[in-house]
Amino acid sequence: MKRDQSLEVAAGGLLAMAAALGIGRFVLTPILPEMMAGLGWSATDAGLLAAANYLGYLAGALATALCGLPGGLRRWLLAALAASGATTLAMAWSDGLAAGAALRFLGGGASAFVIVCASTLVLQRL
Repeated sequence: MKRDQSLEVAAGGLLAMAAALGIGRFVLTPILPEMMAGLGWSATDAGLLAAANYLGYLAGALATALCGLPGGLRRWLLAALAASGATTLAMAWSDGLAAGAALRFLGGGASAFVIVCASTLVLQRL
């Protein structure tokens, strides 16, 4: 593989991971205080939301590593990127803690899929 192609592959993986973590995690962080105030959530509630997100990361990483993932890694990577964005967007319409926690769990799982799939694809191609 030529050097320019290697840089493109590495940059693509970097951007995929930055998007998944940026959307799935760092977009939510600055709006969480407003959500807490608007929804009447306590710090404990916000902690439960974060815990659900971390549990999703763990579940997603384990599922990605243990499952056969039919259809190719690229397809799973793109689907996980879309799911990461969709679950974060859906937080705008979720007003209950259970729904928010479920969305953060799914978003964490999607982010983990992106991290594992992108890393694997980049390493395979390099």
